[in-house]
Amino acid sequence: MSARQLLRHRPRLTTVTRLSHPTLRPLARFVSTETQQKSFSTGTAAASFAAGLGSAALMCWYAPRSRRAAVSTKPATISDDEITGIPDLNELGLSDKIAYDPIPTAEGVTRQLNERAFSLVAGGKLVTRYDGAQVASNSPCEDAFVHGSFSNPFDKHGEDWLAWGVFDGHCGWQLSNLLTKQMIPFVRRALSDIKSKDGSSPSEEDIHKAIKSAFTTLDDAIVKTALATIESDLPFAEKARRLEAAYAGSCALLTLLDPQSRNLTVASTGDCRAVLGQKTEDGKWVATDLSTDCTGANPDEVARIKAQFPDEPDVVRSGRVWGMQPSRTFGDGMWKWTSQLKENLRNHFNGLSLPSAVRYGSYKDGPYLTAEPLVTTTKIPEAQPSFLILATDGLWDTMSSAQAVDLVGKWIEWQAQGTGKPVKPSAKDFEETVLGRKQGCRYEERKATLQDDNVAVHLVRNGLGGGDEQMVRGALTFRYPNSRDIRDDITVQVVFFAPAKTQQ
Repeated sequence: MSARQLLRHRPRLTTVTRLSHPTLRPLARFVSTETQQKSFSTGTAAASFAAGLGSAALMCWYAPRSRRAAVSTKPATISDDEITGIPDLNELGLSDKIAYDPIPTAEGVTRQLNERAFSLVAGGKLVTRYDGAQVASNSPCEDAFVHGSFSNPFDKHGEDWLAWGVFDGHCGWQLSNLLTKQMIPFVRRALSDIKSKDGSSPSEEDIHKAIKSAFTTLDDAIVKTALATIESDLPFAEKARRLEAAYAGSCALLTLLDPQSRNLTVASTGDCRAVLGQKTEDGKWVATDLSTDCTGANPDEVARIKAQFPDEPDVVRSGRVWGMQPSRTFGDGMWKWTSQLKENLRNHFNGLSLPSAVRYGSYKDGPYLTAEPLVTTTKIPEAQPSFLILATDGLWDTMSSAQAVDLVGKWIEWQAQGTGKPVKPSAKDFEETVLGRKQGCRYEERKATLQDDNVAVHLVRNGLGGGDEQMVRGALTFRYPNSRDIRDDITVQVVFFAPAKTQQ
């Protein structure tokens, strides 16, 4: 979400698993922004170091003067300041010139765009390869993602299913981060609970109902437990930890692929978007949206909400539901709890002051938002190559679905040439770089460039200015919070599918 769309609060940077580019490497079983475990805790190390440093300082402070004097007789290469740990501010010098941080170089831009990128080769099955990338605007990033495989929910001997998901957090990072760990288990459980009819496979309708149930059950477990949490005997810190996810919010886009049937099921809560790119017989690429942006600007969503709250004519104004742009979200308890509970949380548990009582005086109890997703199923084309783009709205703020598909199509043709030679437009006709209220980051076809081996990075680069290197450098030079006015967190995954005839 852009800064003008929604207020953000205290984010935290998520960790992205970096994957190599092996040939015929099997798919990772399950990967998310939070699944990589480290054998050594940097937090523990920092605490141990701080404790040791503090102990050393106290010992030095309380040592007798004669002992401290003896210490000072050590070789001249070790100063008293070095022994006590006191920083030497003389190193800052006496210059009256301000030393600013350096701006990104062209190489620095590429490193930054690839910092959280990954690519996996699937080995010639239905999914031949998929790439991902994430570029933060918030510090830390409020987006999160997940990808991997899990056991076939309906046939224990069947081929594993594949999953990809992107989560666009707001009012913090806490909930999008949590969804990377909780959504897949809830969905798997719901699918496994589908009752078979006469031994036949579950219907498409059954699968859709199960996924919708998983989404809403997960959201209820996060939001509707708030009253029980604060009335429990849990320590205050534990209550706070459970509440913070419900204070935050997140959009969610989850795609599930059954390789045997080639059925791709897409579940969307909010305004992340899934787009299918298909190559036609005449060689052109066509874009098909597989999800619907659920926001206060969507006429169907507006009609649904106003029908639900007929006595509240101002519930949707200027494309927002009491100030919230997405009309379907996880979390966002302040749009779902009763007024009495919200007041209690604000007074005793640091609850958010959103939505503003001053701006939205007619606000009642709701719940005005729902986590129930819109679910569709599409069969992956058998005759021609195709691909799937999943992205948070940070990408869609800069380009349309058709433009994204066209960019991926161009990248496929460029890769097929095998030269790897960058394709860059002439900069002589580029206008002066402008980023601000007048213009944010956006894709322009005349500035399109081809220079990245990772197709997700390719989309992000072109969304930030493409071959206009001054525009891209400028976009990445602005850091949080200033960056929020010109670009959002961007998370992209691109999945390539093989035609049926090439899967043999």
